Amino acid sequence: MKIRTIFYLMGQGFMNIIKNQLMSFASITTISACIFMVGIFYTVSVNMDYMLEAIETTMGMTVFFDEGTSEEQIIEIQNLLEARNEVHKVNYISPEEAWTSFKNEYFSGKEDQLAGFEGENPLKDSASLEVYFARLETQKDLVAYIEALPNVRNIRQAEQVVEIMQSFNTLVRYASLVLVAILLIISIFLISNTIRLGISTRQKEIEIMKYIGAKDAFIKGPFIIEGAIIGIIGTVIPLSIIYVFYEKVIELVTTEFVLISNYLIFMNIFDIYKNLVPVAALFGIMIGLIGSRVTIHKYLKV
Repeated sequence: MKIRTIFYLMGQGFMNIIKNQLMSFASITTISACIFMVGIFYTVSVNMDYMLEAIETTMGMTVFFDEGTSEEQIIEIQNLLEARNEVHKVNYISPEEAWTSFKNEYFSGKEDQLAGFEGENPLKDSASLEVYFARLETQKDLVAYIEALPNVRNIRQAEQVVEIMQSFNTLVRYASLVLVAILLIISIFLISNTIRLGISTRQKEIEIMKYIGAKDAFIKGPFIIEGAIIGIIGTVIPLSIIYVFYEKVIELVTTEFVLISNYLIFMNIFDIYKNLVPVAALFGIMIGLIGSRVTIHKYLKV
């Protein structure tokens, strides 16, 4: 196909959009809503995965031991844990380190209250192990293993935080599939109607073109290009909106959810768009092409 012909078909595709502004606007709006939902759910999902991956090696649990457990016994348990695949690393916290940390946290600015503890460590039996996970999904199995070890008195963990984040991520994925599927059907329906209007207004012209020997591809071209253009425009708009407001939303979330702000580690927008832009563009164009081709085959008698 000649370059001049391609430009002609593109021009006709743009003209179809202009002639049917109302339906074109409805189609673009619906595709934009669809791509916007895809972008939002994708952004939330990858950020949740990013947060979970980031805290896998920073979130752990503290293992406390029975009174009278010797340092040698605790070190032996530490060696056992370090040999397991579920464990990223294990830190031994001596009674002296535990007391120093406690003083710094609870007696900061109140050092005069420590006068009665000079030369004495009230946490002398508080040696512990900080165990960090290699994979969060193995947390329950690892806890069960540690609880069965000798001299283990108590385990302090942040299981609820992990479960909430994992559950929310799963909910986001399922909800996104349902909503995107609904919007996808609506988008194809609206594009089909838009193309159908363009065909009906040019029916006489199409018949004349057939009589003088125009090929089917030449006749169908403007309508296919029209659908693709609608898909592209409907993709650019929501991606631009997400890009502009991403940082502002992050700032709002971190200020509103102060209690879990330490776990809210967000990805850079450029890292997200490396995958989101090509996928969304392909998705939007495919919606436009499917909507146009369905209508052409159904209504265009050539």
